Amino acid sequence: MVNLIINPVSKKFKKINCDTTPNTRLSAIIEAYAKKNNVSDPNRIKFSYIPDDEKSKKKITLKNYLTLEENGLDFKQNKEETLHVYAKDVGPQIGWRTVYFIEYLGPMIIHSLFYYLYYDAGKMNYTQILSYNLTLLHYLKREYETLFIHTFSADTMPLSFLFRNSGHYWIINGLFIAFSIYAPSDSYYDVSTTSGQIWKFIHHIEDRSLDELKWFGGAMVIFEICNLYCHILLRRLRSDGSREHKIPYGFAFKFVSFPNYFFEFLSWTVFALMTNNWSSYFFLIVGTGTMMMWAKQKHAKYKKTFGDKYPKNRKAMIPFIF
Repeated sequence: MVNLIINPVSKKFKKINCDTTPNTRLSAIIEAYAKKNNVSDPNRIKFSYIPDDEKSKKKITLKNYLTLEENGLDFKQNKEETLHVYAKDVGPQIGWRTVYFIEYLGPMIIHSLFYYLYYDAGKMNYTQILSYNLTLLHYLKREYETLFIHTFSADTMPLSFLFRNSGHYWIINGLFIAFSIYAPSDSYYDVSTTSGQIWKFIHHIEDRSLDELKWFGGAMVIFEICNLYCHILLRRLRSDGSREHKIPYGFAFKFVSFPNYFFEFLSWTVFALMTNNWSSYFFLIVGTGTMMMWAKQKHAKYKKTFGDKYPKNRKAMIPFIF
């Protein structure tokens, strides 16, 4: 038994002393603490602690699904049998799975509205038709992964993140691309005027032959399947129900830590080259830059967590390069 002192960081919380054990799951303590403070959603409460060996005294956030001991709280060396943790109100929360579902639903709705209502679906060329179907296929795959494959280390994220995350998909992929690539062909615009030239640039899309589109479409489908398989392999790492990070092996994980990002990059590269529209390239650049940033951060975390056990020759995202 140990005495746990919960120190409030947020003014609305109370300082509470409680007796507990090292193998008590943190989520149970947070639920009890939430009731004491009349907080209806325990997910908005986060606990942190300062390790005794930390010179900087930087607080480390505790994971709700782990026990106190699994979170690293030192019970053996603490002679006074009293430990301090800090409670913070992180604001309204929303489930990770809910956020992903909403993120990916947006582009499907927006693309469909532009394709069938804003423009005339009956006048689309083959490139526009394939673009719409590949976009729909991509986000249907994403929704399937969200509902049946993905596992999450945390249950919730701040509600404000929903708007930030959705903006990337709803505005750039949804609004920008759908508005640009489903418009009438280039010949519709009067290039003798400045405005006509601008609109022709905005709505330009390659009118490719069926033979060309078979190659583009086939390549994108293959990369989408590879991306899906990477998520399946990651899912298998947590088939026992645990949430801890483990070293992934097999398939493209032999070369990079995040091949799912790599195949996502290849997939949208094919899409951009196929449509040859500014909005597709813009989405590719923004998305790739974001994935490279994530891959670099997570790759460094893998190496820090697993040390010499982590494969040394493995890159972050792009084989042999990055």
